[in-house]
Amino acid sequence: MEHQRMLDLKGGVNFRELGGYSTIDGKHVKWQKILRSGNMTDLTDDDLQFLTDYGLRIDVDFRSPAETEYYADRYPEKAAYVNLPVYPFSKSLFKNLGIVNYMKMKVDDQDYADQSYVQMLVDQHARMAYQRMFELLLANDKPGQSLVFHCSAGKDRTGVAAFLILSALQVKPAEILKDYLLTNLFFEGASATEINHLVTNDARNALADKLNSNLAVSSENFKVLERTCKTVALSMDEYFGKYLGLTPAKLEKLRAIYLE
Repeated sequence: MEHQRMLDLKGGVNFRELGGYSTIDGKHVKWQKILRSGNMTDLTDDDLQFLTDYGLRIDVDFRSPAETEYYADRYPEKAAYVNLPVYPFSKSLFKNLGIVNYMKMKVDDQDYADQSYVQMLVDQHARMAYQRMFELLLANDKPGQSLVFHCSAGKDRTGVAAFLILSALQVKPAEILKDYLLTNLFFEGASATEINHLVTNDARNALADKLNSNLAVSSENFKVLERTCKTVALSMDEYFGKYLGLTPAKLEKLRAIYLE
């Protein structure tokens, strides 16, 4: 099967692969192991058969119970469904950061989107959802079986999750940012075929221009993620241990499962 970044699913919303990204030590994320998406309500029967054949076995849904009630997921019969709501936040941003980190982050100068991204990284309720996601990723250790994680549009709650996963796998920062910005191509109306062509064939500068051209998400929103982690912890690995319960042994296991 030819690997494609954006899966060509008739009812898919921003449904794509995290395979193939390169790490800082020369490895690559395995294909057909981790998928990200928007809502899965409109997947067709053909889409479900494709995902069954693709090996999808775990569907992680970050949406609230109200969202899932009105727009229930469709997923393969062989897949397990797990609802891990990221919202609502349990405390204010000031309480979650503390006065020193609140001042360091200059939170009062941030827009709503940036503040929400910070909250997703430090609020206990949100962190519990992402911690459980990593537990499911660690359990997804059989070859040829994949996990999908998603929210409604596949950009914010899902974008933070992708940032965390790819960072834990030590993917190059530039590639993590590129994955984050691919959402913009989908919301500009580009087809899966067009997006896959751009990703594989466009000159780097031309692709960068397209990725930044408008904006469901922006590189400025993205930058706040790494800045937050390195404000509340000394390094990404320390953040994973302190905030998500990912010990060095668990990080090593995660990388063994998903990298080659």
